[in-house]
Amino acid sequence: MLGIFPGSSVSFSRKIALFSGIVSLSVFTSEIRPAESLNKIIATVGNQSISELDFDDAQDKYQKLSNTKYLKNEDMRKSLRTRIIDFLIDRAVVDSIAEDESIQVNEKRLESEIEKRMEFMGITSRKQFEKAVESSSGMSYELWYTELPYQIKKTQLMQYKVPNHPPSDKDIRAWYAQNREKVGFEVQYRQIAIAPNNDSITEESRIHKEASEIKKSVLSDPASFGLVAGSPRNTDAGLRARKGLIDWISSFELYKTNRSVAVALSTIPVGSVSEVFRDERKRYCIVKVEGKRPTPLENVRQGIVNLLSREKEDENFMKWVRESRSTVPIQIFDEIYKKENKIPDQQETFTLD
Repeated sequence: MLGIFPGSSVSFSRKIALFSGIVSLSVFTSEIRPAESLNKIIATVGNQSISELDFDDAQDKYQKLSNTKYLKNEDMRKSLRTRIIDFLIDRAVVDSIAEDESIQVNEKRLESEIEKRMEFMGITSRKQFEKAVESSSGMSYELWYTELPYQIKKTQLMQYKVPNHPPSDKDIRAWYAQNREKVGFEVQYRQIAIAPNNDSITEESRIHKEASEIKKSVLSDPASFGLVAGSPRNTDAGLRARKGLIDWISSFELYKTNRSVAVALSTIPVGSVSEVFRDERKRYCIVKVEGKRPTPLENVRQGIVNLLSREKEDENFMKWVRESRSTVPIQIFDEIYKKENKIPDQQETFTLD
């Protein structure tokens, strides 16, 4: 057979190879088409690409962050897809500028930040820290940890790059008027504090009973409050030395340092005695209002400025990020986003390798 058809073995081999190549290419093409669709580039930001896979990964995180303080001021008039793409673009802009500023956030930097926060909070247990984070942030620790690199970059960029816009006098006066019950008066009061010796139920019950008896006694004779506050029944030595007296202090300052006392004082008139309550130090307390007087705005102005500035931080940062988009090369290839934001068509299309 080979002698009858000279060279047929080579021809046949080539046909087999060609056929195998066509089959392989067909299989490869059928497999890569869905990947091309999934990996289609939505946008490029500097030297970063944002793909459909990035979009899919971001959806869950965006939805979870939307329910926390870490993602505010979203324009709900935009479609969800556009908001998520904006979220990805903004993050890419921050990454690009942070890289230009040599702000590096690696695993070692993350661990150092966590240790610093634990020390500041007075926490030594990692599990306790994780619980505290979840309680204060309103998100799972795992989600908080994935957000930490961005928050570190944000903090550093705010120090060096984001313009500081102090609140206007109008904003300060408006806040003062709306929160007059918190900052609008100074108070003079006496306090009796009884600390339990341990955390046992028996001790807690004993202290609560003693505090209730003291309250009943001073209600029947309000003038005796100072005498009791200056007696050994008041376990706070500093208060006892002053017969429980705390001289004039603005309710605003008091609210920042002793919230439970501020809340108790805000509900009772001059000369009255509070219910028994527990303060931040787990002591059973009773307070009596000796006097109230208006607090001038100027006495609390700086405190209001600081408060409003902190509240404006996120707003100022996001404004800066959006303004910084003009300094970073950005191309958009998502048709829905382009249509919604009236962006002219671009001819280029990209797919990830």
